[in-house]
Amino acid sequence: MFKIFCHCGACSIEIYHEKPTLHLLCGCEDCRQALEWGAINGAPRPSLLPSLFYLKSDIRKVKGRDKMKAVQLRQGARSTRVYCQDCYSVLGIDHPAYLNNVFMFFKNHCETNFKLPDKAVAAIYLDDFPPNASHLIPNDIPLFYSFPREREKFRSINAVSNSFKEPKTPPRGYSFGDLIKSLGQIEVLQLDQGKPV
Repeated sequence: MFKIFCHCGACSIEIYHEKPTLHLLCGCEDCRQALEWGAINGAPRPSLLPSLFYLKSDIRKVKGRDKMKAVQLRQGARSTRVYCQDCYSVLGIDHPAYLNNVFMFFKNHCETNFKLPDKAVAAIYLDDFPPNASHLIPNDIPLFYSFPREREKFRSINAVSNSFKEPKTPPRGYSFGDLIKSLGQIEVLQLDQGKPV
């Protein structure tokens, strides 16, 4: 079966779909801050422009639920990340905009037993990206600097609109949002917005 698992092997999420629906690069502060916080706790150092992969939110089985922790960066945050409490791999991320149709994970911050697409469809949130690292931004994919200003243009990319829409067939398992609910209270880190960890 198709799995996402943490670096230490304590946790895994078995899913019904092995093919990511979308691959993006993200320049936002929140992704960098969440990955830096994990790195301080023992996870790998993050890239400045991490690769995001989206999968249909259709979970078959979970291992190591007692080792998983749901985390938000600050009060009122919209993204909820699930970390392994032993190695601080990020197993997945939920956001209200995903409508429980998909969930997201970071390449190199968890493991998979299925192939990931090489080329990203777009790079997003580049307004937050450090200017001294602009050489890392590819020039052969669409670039998006700010939402909501560019949301319609972003949603017009077929891979994006197809990824976020409601599936034609109902899920066989349960959603990533359901997994988060099963973990109990979400830990709120109260990290300062816009400041390095």
